[in-house]
Formats: sequence, structure tokens, C-alpha cells
Amino acid sequence: MKNNIMKNIQLDNREKIYKDFRKLNAKGYRCQIVLTTKRLIIYSKSSWKLSGRRLKRKHMNEIDLNSIHRLEYYTDYIKNNIWIRLIGFLVFLAGLAAGYFLFMGRIPVPSFVPAYTLPYAKYAFAGLIALIGLTMLFKTSKTLHLKIEDRQSTTHERFDVSKYNELAIRYIASKIRPN
Repeated sequence: MKNNIMKNIQLDNREKIYKDFRKLNAKGYRCQIVLTTKRLIIYSKSSWKLSGRRLKRKHMNEIDLNSIHRLEYYTDYIKNNIWIRLIGFLVFLAGLAAGYFLFMGRIPVPSFVPAYTLPYAKYAFAGLIALIGLTMLFKTSKTLHLKIEDRQSTTHERFDVSKYNELAIRYIASKIRPN
């Protein structure tokens, strides 16, 4: 099977290509989708490690447009675990406390930071700690899901959230009319 999806498919006489999406970034692998007048063709190429061996998988899924009875796409927002958010809050408070104690003079300033060149350079480390705590507290991961159910099987693809991926999935969903 070749990496270019257009070399792997054969079209009927009356079948035309609506759109070809070659640059879709799925979670952890590459994905290409071709929408024709009769079929939706999904080609994915992935690689991962299992028991110290590197495995590669190429998969092509052809779905007849008339057999699709359910199509849904949505963006899933997943926050960090409550314990990670709690640790992030504590790290943020530690950064604020370090900045306060530096300001009050209770923590001695290291000798390698001259006070006359950058007067606020001594607060950079405390600010960095507070920034790390805030990212631990408010970080979310986003995933774009595409679920297609036809008569025989269910196809579920997970994509990175980007403008290109969202527009491609929205275009595909607008062209497919579930029965």
C-alpha cells in the first residue's frame, strides 16, 4: 500500500472526487481522507512501540455514503486530574510567597544577580515558578472526534484540534446525508 491515497484507490466511471484532505493530523499518526460521490475513504498510517519493537500500521477504510446512518463530530476538552491541579495551585502559591519574601528581604539575593543592572531580575525565578503552577492548574487538552456508523461497522478517528482539521471535518459532515 502506497503512502499517497490517490494511488491506492480506483474510481468508478461515474464517481468523482469531491475533496481530498491529505494533511490531517490525527492523534499520534497521519491520516488522509478522500470524499467522493459514492464513498468516504479514510487512510491512516501509524507507528508505535510495543514490547521494545517498533510497529507500523497502514489502514484503509472505505465507507459507502448510502450505508452511513449516523455521523457526529465534536471537540472534547479534558482538564488535568484534580491532584495535578491541586499541586499546581500549591506551586503557584509557593511562587507568590517566594516573590513576596524576596520583596521583603527575608530571602537573601544571590550574588550572581547584580542589583544595579536589572532591578527586577531577582523576581524572575519566583515568577517562573508561579507560571508553572498556573499552567498545571489551567491546562486542558483538546481532541476532535469523528464518529461514523454504517451498517457493518463504526469508525472512530481522533484528531488534533487545528483550523485545518476542523474545517475538513465540517466540510465532510456537510456533504454526508445520513439515512
